Amino acid sequence: MSPVYAYTFTRHRIGEVFATVRQPLDTLPVLERLFAGRESEALAVLLLNTKNAVIGAEIVYTGNVSASLVRVGELYRSAVRLNASSVILAHNHPSGDPTPSPDDLHLTAEALAAGRLLDIDLLDHVIVGEDGRYRASGSAG
Repeated sequence: MSPVYAYTFTRHRIGEVFATVRQPLDTLPVLERLFAGRESEALAVLLLNTKNAVIGAEIVYTGNVSASLVRVGELYRSAVRLNASSVILAHNHPSGDPTPSPDDLHLTAEALAAGRLLDIDLLDHVIVGEDGRYRASGSAG
């Protein structure tokens, strides 16, 4: 007999959520909390509604000190479940340097293509470094 699993979702407060995201800087309060104390790369997805209000945030992958292997389909799982109209990808660079790697640029391109198929806009890919330094890809779409 095969096991049957039940999945449950839990909700926990990660800080005050801002009303809307107008620029990448608006994402930093949530991202800094999500990435606080991490010594390895972590990839997060911020889920937004049609007014760019954050309706969810989650870490979808954790990698090692220099990389994170990502299956692009996982980036949009919660966005589909919560009916998000757009997402912002974000990850930290434990080195402190927010300069995107070739893998980061490739991930952005693949995520953009997947979002188009799902009709979910990828608004940005933010890389968080140390001391409040960050780099945004700009409007990804």
